[in-house]
Amino acid sequence: MRIPERSKYNVDDMKSFFLRWLYSFLFGFFTILCLPYYFIKLKRRGNPFDGIDQRLGLYPKRELSNEQGVDLWIHGVSVGEVMIGKVILKELWKIDPKIKVAFSTTTATGFRLALSEPKEKCFVFYFPLDFPWAVRRTFSYLHPKLVVLIETEIWPNFLAEASERKIPVLLCNARLSERTERWYKVFSWFMKPYLNKLSLILVTDDSEIERFVKVGFPPERIFRLGSMKFDVANYRSQTEVSLGWWKKVGWDAKNLVVLGGSTHRGEEDILLREFIKLRKHWPNLRLILAPRHAERAKEIKNLCDQFGLNSRLRSSLEKEMTPEGNFDILIVDSTGELRSLYEKADLVFVGKSLTAKGGQNFIEAAKAGKAIIVGPNMQNFKLLLNLFVDQRAIVVVQNKEEFSYHLKSLIAEEKTRKLLGERAKSLFLQNLGVGEETAKILHGYLSFQKQNRQDFGEYRELNIQKSHVN
Repeated sequence: MRIPERSKYNVDDMKSFFLRWLYSFLFGFFTILCLPYYFIKLKRRGNPFDGIDQRLGLYPKRELSNEQGVDLWIHGVSVGEVMIGKVILKELWKIDPKIKVAFSTTTATGFRLALSEPKEKCFVFYFPLDFPWAVRRTFSYLHPKLVVLIETEIWPNFLAEASERKIPVLLCNARLSERTERWYKVFSWFMKPYLNKLSLILVTDDSEIERFVKVGFPPERIFRLGSMKFDVANYRSQTEVSLGWWKKVGWDAKNLVVLGGSTHRGEEDILLREFIKLRKHWPNLRLILAPRHAERAKEIKNLCDQFGLNSRLRSSLEKEMTPEGNFDILIVDSTGELRSLYEKADLVFVGKSLTAKGGQNFIEAAKAGKAIIVGPNMQNFKLLLNLFVDQRAIVVVQNKEEFSYHLKSLIAEEKTRKLLGERAKSLFLQNLGVGEETAKILHGYLSFQKQNRQDFGEYRELNIQKSHVN
């Protein structure tokens, strides 16, 4: 953290300096205070010291293939944000395959996912803790020409360092949760100067613009581009698994398959009780349970046994020589296969929405063109849910009774079920392309810099059509 030069001294500079000093002190204090908690948490997931050198801004003399640094530094906190980053990179490399990228993340799962990018073009590392010296060393090591933050990842020392180096910082697929919005409002007196250091904020929906402005983001730099979650659902990696084992299930076109995707505790119980009632009228009904946490599969298997239901674990299909199709319930105890399983279903319930809060992403089910039911607790997907509700492309239930009614109705009414699926798929296709547009904007910024031009406000006015702020 640099002390303002005497010749440039003014009250605002000194105020900013002392506030940043206070923030850095408090950040260090709480980091030390939380170390035992994070040590235990990281130990459960693997090596607690994994990436500690990078988190502290410590690097070997030169590990990057490009001695002059990278063109782009892109950061995504965890798996969801990393997937958005991968979509951006895929589209950006279509425009210019030679662009060098540094890809940072915070979690170990995000790190492993980012490692699938080609090493010769993409340096993957852990995002530095927001200490002034750690951030400064990372910037000095990477020498990025442009920084992209996915969603709403704001760190004061990081933004201050980028600003001092005249490196533009873009916020992509930006959105504000209710909790984050409240936090920004409380600390707007401190955060506003740092938010003004952002060069561009690309939000997901028109309704987000006013919310961003209210918490202190500069209105002249906010543009609506749309949600990249549709592009993420459409993204296919080379390592994506196929359902080669599905033929062992033995279900055919006569069976009507209900899938409970990303379910949480309590939701499997609801689905199983409904399955027992419905099977009396539709004996060809089958059920797939794909819990959000695969390690809960045995718990769900025990629940099926208690109900006297014939079920199989997905992993057992490759081990047991069981007659094909002699069970009614498939329990998915693997990861990475849910997207493909949506294709096998006739009707989908997306979990964490009936007995838990927040909801889970339903876009992959929409891509598959399936009728979708969700519960009332979809707080993490409000904007997307509203979009689908407006187009009558999803069914939202408020309680277990409504869930029972709509589940039975959709099983009974094939035309309604197919119409819902068609609307969902149509809406999905209409919203593709945000990743491509984002990549074009980033490439434009990089090209603008090659002309040694620094007025990025001029670039915004010339190249991006602004959405109106109400």
